[in-house]
Amino acid sequence: MNSEGLFPARFLGFGLFWAWLFLAVLSPSPLFGRPLGFGDVPFEMCELLVRVIVLIGAIAFARRFSTERGKRVQLLAALVCGTTATVLLLASEQTGIVFAASVLAAVAECSLFLLWMTFFGYMKLGETLALLVASYATGAVICLATLFAGQTAMSATSAVLPAASCAAFVLSTRYHAASEASVEQQKEPENLRAYAQNSSAHLSFTRPLVKMTIGLALYSFAFSLYLGIAALGGNSFSKAYIVEPTSAVALAAIALLAFRFAQTTTPYALYRIVAPLFGVGFALLALHVQPLIAGLFVTLGYLTFEVLSYNDFCNIVKASDASLFKTIAFARLVNSLGMLVGWAAGFALSPHLQAADPSELLAVFALLIVLLTATLAFTDKDRVMMLSIADDRAVQESEESLPDRETAMATFAQRVSLSPRETEVLRYLLAGRTTSFAAEKLFVAESTVRAHVHNIYRKADVHSRMELLDEFERYRHEITSGQQE
Repeated sequence: MNSEGLFPARFLGFGLFWAWLFLAVLSPSPLFGRPLGFGDVPFEMCELLVRVIVLIGAIAFARRFSTERGKRVQLLAALVCGTTATVLLLASEQTGIVFAASVLAAVAECSLFLLWMTFFGYMKLGETLALLVASYATGAVICLATLFAGQTAMSATSAVLPAASCAAFVLSTRYHAASEASVEQQKEPENLRAYAQNSSAHLSFTRPLVKMTIGLALYSFAFSLYLGIAALGGNSFSKAYIVEPTSAVALAAIALLAFRFAQTTTPYALYRIVAPLFGVGFALLALHVQPLIAGLFVTLGYLTFEVLSYNDFCNIVKASDASLFKTIAFARLVNSLGMLVGWAAGFALSPHLQAADPSELLAVFALLIVLLTATLAFTDKDRVMMLSIADDRAVQESEESLPDRETAMATFAQRVSLSPRETEVLRYLLAGRTTSFAAEKLFVAESTVRAHVHNIYRKADVHSRMELLDEFERYRHEITSGQQE
């Protein structure tokens, strides 16, 4: 797919969504600090609980939400709920208002995330990951820029970000619809539309998928334990809101360096840095060394696994013909459940840890979770399985990008100046048929077919059928390369 003029809009739209999360939804927030709902429950914990409920409903009614009408409903929900939630938090921090804002924020978060992920989740191999990483970084840059601009700029920006993301989504889908008429892009939009709307298909729980799902849940749980430590950490974590956007920028830099200098262009080596990043971060937290730097390591490890796993969920959809909407909703549900359980554990244990050091105990427990995840739940062997799925998809995409064999055969025959009868014989040669079979179908003598075969070899400058097949496939790839340029 030609990305010129299309990628920037997508980057901006999904990046605006992440900027809104960084500014208004995550705890602690640079705008609202740590707002509390009923029972002194943290805002993000309330939001995660509602998010889980919304995602369960999205999976149950996936067929309806995948239609054009369903997408319009999600857009309206994101626009109204996202803007209203931000305005409510800006207006008051009363417990009832905070709880209402958490409900609205969860609806907006689910709607925007599912819209954007199902929009580009069936793009070509590697493009989904690039968009995820770039969107995180774009949102982080917007968040950090508004931090320096001051409280008024943060308030105004956070209030308009949901609407801006919705507008960017509408513009991107319109561009995509217009591009479907292009001959060069006929195949991919059809595939994208078919898989995005294939809501009745079920996700096959293969071993790689199960292992990755468990890994995502456990790493999300460990990350939310860090968030619990930050919530209990007092003044030492007063600036914790800069950690996640900074980590998103660092992730983009690491991905860029990996693609620039690594021997392979596949991102799967990045899975190997997840556990060490978590380990270093929680070790520093347990030792009370530079809590914000420790948080940077933990968050960077989590974001790395999150973007890689979402990318692989999309790859699994491409390989198994599953429902893209259901798969992404399921992945987000697992992600949210892991974080909710971690928040609940930290919240439930906090009254009992006042005499001890909560950050030390939670950090050691989280370090154990990371160790078990890296050695039992999602190991290097599972990483190789995901790489195998991506490689299979790469081969499939390469074949799909080639021109139709009949069309390529006709232009190939013109290129080497074959006669009409030689072109007919060429069709049987490339199909692997024998000269006797071709003679029977063409109602000519076998010696005549052999003469045509000799002329085809001479004109194509080859000496055998295998060389002819190789030359024809090389020609098909040349056509594809010329179209892309």
